[in-house]
Amino acid sequence: MTPFPTVRVPSFAGGDRSEEIVLGHTPVIETESLTKRYGKEPVVDRLTLSITAGEIFGFLGPNGAGKTTTLLMLLGLSLPSSGTVSVLGRDPVKEPLEVKSHVGYLAENMGFYFDLSARDNLRYVAELNRLDGVDGRIDDCLKLLGLFGDGDKPVSAFSRGMRQRLGLAEVLLKDPLILFLDEPTLGLDPGGINTMLNFIVRLPSERGLTVILCSHLLHLVSRVAHRVGILRKGRLLAQGSVKSLAEKTGLPDDLEAIYGHYFREEEVPRRDS
Repeated sequence: MTPFPTVRVPSFAGGDRSEEIVLGHTPVIETESLTKRYGKEPVVDRLTLSITAGEIFGFLGPNGAGKTTTLLMLLGLSLPSSGTVSVLGRDPVKEPLEVKSHVGYLAENMGFYFDLSARDNLRYVAELNRLDGVDGRIDDCLKLLGLFGDGDKPVSAFSRGMRQRLGLAEVLLKDPLILFLDEPTLGLDPGGINTMLNFIVRLPSERGLTVILCSHLLHLVSRVAHRVGILRKGRLLAQGSVKSLAEKTGLPDDLEAIYGHYFREEEVPRRDS
């Protein structure tokens, strides 16, 4: 990956964000010794992390590593047991609604009303989020995701890839500054995967978004991520660019080899799509 850009970026809501954030320089997510325990066992264990505006950050680890729990704390949906967390300079515990208003979350399986059109699904989401005057923004989101010509079709007629893109349109509708993506290429064919990854790569430079990407498909993460963090049993074992981690471990410049350095061979995700 090339270094992330420093540019003036537009907003769906109008104007630009150049005075709010400086891509590549401004920290937008910071944690210090962030810990979450259930009983005596830590699920997230003293996590210290800093993610910068305009960065695509790959958050890696097997099931149960603590990735989802970390995301829930960043969103203010789960209270930390100890440590601190800041999202866009705000505490998600004390200001959860303010944080959520600037963060989009694409879950592994998005829910839609299949009998409604794509456009009506987006209108419904806009109403739930109390967004006003969104017709133009809905059109912009559909165009951005290549769905404008299909906007009046029922979601039941959409392929898996189209539904994934509609899910992205939904989370982009409120014009977030940070985007959490949980397995965004799951179940897509190779063409759909390439479409999704090409879109993700454009988000920092074209929309000023910071992207946190959770995926088990390491070869796909390595195509788009500026840096990665490797989590195991709640602990952050390593973070940095693939190149810097390769130099640190003395391994090839390959994310799968680096991941295998920290995990047993059977835990390394298979190279499939």
